[in-house]
Amino acid sequence: MADQKQATSSVRRQPSGVPQPSGELESLASGSKSESLRQILAKPKVFVGIILAIAVLGVVLILQQDPSSLTLELPEAKYELLPNEFRTAGHPIAIHLGPLALFQISDPAAGGAGAMRAKQIVDSLNTAVEELRESPGRVITIDSDADEGMPRIVQKETSDAEAAFEIVSVTSDDMLLMETDNAKLLARVWAERLVDSLRLLIFAQPPEFSRDTEFGAALDTLYGNAIRESGSLTSDVLAATFEQLPAAQREALTSFPPLPDSADSLSGGG
Repeated sequence: MADQKQATSSVRRQPSGVPQPSGELESLASGSKSESLRQILAKPKVFVGIILAIAVLGVVLILQQDPSSLTLELPEAKYELLPNEFRTAGHPIAIHLGPLALFQISDPAAGGAGAMRAKQIVDSLNTAVEELRESPGRVITIDSDADEGMPRIVQKETSDAEAAFEIVSVTSDDMLLMETDNAKLLARVWAERLVDSLRLLIFAQPPEFSRDTEFGAALDTLYGNAIRESGSLTSDVLAATFEQLPAAQREALTSFPPLPDSADSLSGGG
């Protein structure tokens, strides 16, 4: 989540003002809200736009900032078992970065391994965070898995690099868990949450890609409140400000609402 064209959007440090959503994300916000996802996708222009936006390289994060100027502690990824509603044969698990929930996955229960997939994703996410802190020019993007046909979120040294480090890949059970048949849409939502969480927790920047979702709005409030509190962001200030958020906003940052049922609401699903 025919000819394929790379679509990228650079995220650079912005001294003032509110960053605007990228063209790639806005391309998914076309169409009438009264139309169903299937009707929207049936339109040739919309279909081509989606293919260009997310078929190969969908959401791209390029963070360029002097590492010596960063004062935030590295956030730690972890996983949390969720109540099992038996939508899949696996265990529903939330993947967090710091206090923020990024992905809701289904971890296979077969074999008695116990949260092996969740542990692998957490390890990959922590590795990606460490490498991003060391080399802020790295790219996070949606890529396609040629074998399974499922989108995955990867990190690269540059947008043109062939080598890609996988952070997480969408599975059919993840789609069942989130009650969607659109793997690219699910990957897109995950990528938005991941990118904007990294912007705040590592680079002290406000959200960009998820601004018009409940998650992004709560993240923007967290950023704004922390800045007003101290004038600059530190890990302690962010942690204290998070606890002071209204319960509904903390819930938006730590839970997973249903996916939007149309491409139009992807970037406007508050």
